[in-house]
Amino acid sequence: MKKALTKLLAVAMIITAVGVLTACGTQRKNDLTVAVGYQFTTLDPAINTEVANSYILTHLYSGMFRRGPDGEAINDLCESYEVSEDGLTYTFHMVPDALWSDGVPITAYDFEYSYLRALSYGADNAYALSICELMNFIDGAEKYFEAAMQEGESFDCTKADHSYVGVEAVDDTTLVLRLSMPCGYLTDLMSNPYGWFPVREDFATQHESMWAFNGGYPTSGAYTLTECNETDKVILEKNENYRFADEVNADTITFMCMPDESSRTLAYQSGEVDVTLDMSADATKSYEGTQELWVTVQPSNYFLLINSGSSGPEWANDVNIRRALALAIDKKDVVSVLGGDLYYPVLNGYVPDNIPGVKGSFRSEGDADGYSLTYDSEQAKALLAKSGYNESNPLHITYKYSNSGVHGAVAGKLQQMWKNVGIDVELQSVESSVFYDQLDQGDFQVAYYSFAFTDSAIQYLNMWVSSTSTAMGITPAVEDPVFDQMITDAYKTVDTVEFNNALHEAEDYLVEENVYLIPLFNFNTPALVQDYVKGYTMSGAYPYFAYTKIKK
Repeated sequence: MKKALTKLLAVAMIITAVGVLTACGTQRKNDLTVAVGYQFTTLDPAINTEVANSYILTHLYSGMFRRGPDGEAINDLCESYEVSEDGLTYTFHMVPDALWSDGVPITAYDFEYSYLRALSYGADNAYALSICELMNFIDGAEKYFEAAMQEGESFDCTKADHSYVGVEAVDDTTLVLRLSMPCGYLTDLMSNPYGWFPVREDFATQHESMWAFNGGYPTSGAYTLTECNETDKVILEKNENYRFADEVNADTITFMCMPDESSRTLAYQSGEVDVTLDMSADATKSYEGTQELWVTVQPSNYFLLINSGSSGPEWANDVNIRRALALAIDKKDVVSVLGGDLYYPVLNGYVPDNIPGVKGSFRSEGDADGYSLTYDSEQAKALLAKSGYNESNPLHITYKYSNSGVHGAVAGKLQQMWKNVGIDVELQSVESSVFYDQLDQGDFQVAYYSFAFTDSAIQYLNMWVSSTSTAMGITPAVEDPVFDQMITDAYKTVDTVEFNNALHEAEDYLVEENVYLIPLFNFNTPALVQDYVKGYTMSGAYPYFAYTKIKK
């Protein structure tokens, strides 16, 4: 009896072992774990405004358009579209075979509901990017938004009259948008992980967003949400009904929330995570020169603003002096004190990298004709002398900067370089909490500034139009009616090529011809990727891992 029992146990152990081996053999290998430096605040596209949320949303949803690696808009659920001669009516024709992850067809009515829902969500969405963009350009959107705000929670976008709003699903595959003003970068806006992504009416409730954390709802992109703890982790699983499912390699992607940078580094070094994002230059120094360092190109600039407006110093009205300030700066020397151009590439135009142009990068197109303000200290001295300044009569300027981050190191370098050409520089360090308020009030002579937009060069350039409410600062630092008109004319331009050419001309006028501001460098964000991870890329400003393979 004992022998029989022993044999039975042995057989059972073999069967169990075989079962384990079989399970291991069938276990998916393309499961990726990514550490991020932020918590997740929402997964509802209508109210998203934050980077970490966008990491997730770009994997969950497809819109009419998506972003390529250079930031350009690429057709996604849109098969084709037409624009009216006046640039005010867009007709989008959707691909006929797109499905939600539960197998239901994606239609133009889903987009109509999503846009109206975003506009009528409520006070919590009053300042979201999607609302600003929709109200800026969609005809009747602002009136609809105000009606929804006035009525409150009882407002129902599926029943309220929206005939005056420029959003109309003509049939299952045709969406028409009527604009209140031309928007030469509408397709770029529509590729964003904000209110432009479609959600399903039977899952996405109108006035709240907790459903988006629950998972199990249909999505239109490469992945679905299977688990979510916004302070811990989000798990995505491949959407088998995605149009390009055959091209998706990563079976699951787990985004781990790790706000502490040292924790992310340790998790990477121990192999707990395959990728860690949002790292600092200092934290990644030891990985320079290795394949594990991934420097993600971000659309952000760092530049010097010269206050030539009504609140600025008299000398700032002299273009020769502004030009001399630019020519006295050795940008390569500036970025060397910050860790080098791997993280802070020299920028010779105001609009940074990773902003779409006609067929690729706006910056690459703008740099093709060269840059006239490269470092030349002797020419800087000659221009100062032409304006009456020399060793016996030096120019006195004040440079204002925030007392946080890299700004002090930059200020010290600038002071040294300007001193070398005979300029006396007083540095003013200001608490970061009041720095931008002072700049908005025009309380500065020269100061640094930095912007980050993702859609179009005009978002950067429009910040200096003194004749509109979108200008940067309460007291404009740039007051030039010629430049204002250039931006106004660009907005009215319907043709994409002509629109971008107009923006290149405006940038040249702002930066090289008049030197109202001096670009210094581009901000890039380092990431670490294990050497066995292949196929990762960028979707505009956000890392994208659908094509990733694990090759150990």
